[in-house]
Order: sequence, then structure tokens, then C-alpha cells
Amino acid sequence: MNTIECNQKCTKCSHWKYKDKADRLPTTKFINAIKSISTAKELCIVGGEPLLFKSEIFEILEGIADTDIRTVIITNGVSMDKKFIQTVSKYNIHIVVSIDTMDKEFWKFVRGTNSHDKVLKNFEYATTILTPAQISIQSVLSKETQPHMAEVAEYANSKNVFHSIQDYISEGFEGSWTVTENKQAVIPDNGQQCFAADRNLSVIQNGDVFTCFQQTWINDCKKPLGNLNNQTMTEILTSDYANSVSEKMRVCNLPCKVLKCNTQN
Repeated sequence: MNTIECNQKCTKCSHWKYKDKADRLPTTKFINAIKSISTAKELCIVGGEPLLFKSEIFEILEGIADTDIRTVIITNGVSMDKKFIQTVSKYNIHIVVSIDTMDKEFWKFVRGTNSHDKVLKNFEYATTILTPAQISIQSVLSKETQPHMAEVAEYANSKNVFHSIQDYISEGFEGSWTVTENKQAVIPDNGQQCFAADRNLSVIQNGDVFTCFQQTWINDCKKPLGNLNNQTMTEILTSDYANSVSEKMRVCNLPCKVLKCNTQN
């Protein structure tokens, strides 16, 4: 999560109301941390709006270019201009563009701004440069956006790109959308309940490392595992505290279960 700041004012989220409060983690330290994890398969860069810090993204992509790690960048598409697409296209990347409606008027409600034409122009250019394996659309499903899903799916199909749908959760986002009815996580009766444990890591722009962005929801797990400004990733992940958090995370039962980052596959 390279920033909490955003250039839109989406009603599903309140991140855009905040500013990053701490100094930014030097890019070299982040690159070294990622490369020190020999089993790392995928890096996902999110925000806020991650493209507010394009130069850092370019440095990271170049820094891990000698690995097999795929970088996924989740963006609202506003700053996804031609230069950005041309620069990242040579790397092992996948760009996920958030599109929740095709309707220009409803778009203003969703984004809080009139960015419809700009985002679609950027997206359509991107599809002429990137392969279908390098770009997709993701929508957030709520009662408000549900009537718009079919049209977004049709648009994605017309551009030959994959369309994924993420269930809306209000916890952690402080938005004003409404969760769809009868959307509940399937929780096993016993055994491991969250498969993000020991598999996912979340790094904040100030260098704090968490098991996931919802780690602080777990009792006695409020503090980060460590900070990359003064610790190596190996030191952070082998601490007694990190092991304790992972143990609690495996059996936690939180609303984020409806997300797709913690499933077994």
C-alpha cells in the first residue's frame, strides 16, 4: 500500500480524505525486502491511488525485473496515461482498473468526480498496448452498483479483458455503499479459516509490515510485525510476535472473509 492518498472521492471509500503522515520508505529497502523472500510470487501495489507515485513504481519494477515476481497494480485509471502504459508494458505486470459503472451520471456518484471520459480513454489506449494477460477490470458489488455489473461485463468482453467482481465490505473503508443481501462468507467449522496466514504480507508506505491490512482487527495484533526502515524482512518474519499473529490469523473469523485474498486457492 504505497499511499492512502487518492485523486478521486469515491463514495465506497474514505481513504481520499486522509494524507500519508510518515516519511516514505526508501524504494531500495522495499526492493531488497521483496527480493529476500525466495518464495515470493506476486507483488500487488495498491492505495489509495498508487499511480500518485509513478516514479517509485518504475523503480520497483526495474528493481525486481530479474525475478519471476509478477506485479499487479490496482488503479482507478485517472493517471494511467500513455507514458505510464508504455513504460510498464515491458515488465511482468498486470494492471487492474476499477470500473463500477459505464453510466456517466452514476459514475459521478461512484467516483465523486467527473472522470468517466478520461478513465475510459486511458483504458482503451492501454488495451492497444497491453495483452489481455496484462490488464483487466475489477468492479465492486454493492446494492448501488449491482444494476450496472452486466454493462461493465459487456464492456470488458468487448475489449477482450477479464472482468472480476469483488464484494463490497464497509469495514476498513468507511464508505457509504450498502452490502448486498445474503452475501456471507463460507466459514469452515474447524481447522484453518484464513489462508492468507503465512502466505500474504502487507507493507505500508512508512515501512510497517503486517500479515494483511486487516491484521489490526485481530485481538492483541494491533502493532505491525516490524518496520523495514530498521529491520530486514527476515528479522521481521522470524520474530515471536510474527509467529503469534500468524497463529491467531489462521483461526480468526472476521468480515473480510468475503474478500478473495484469503481463500485456499
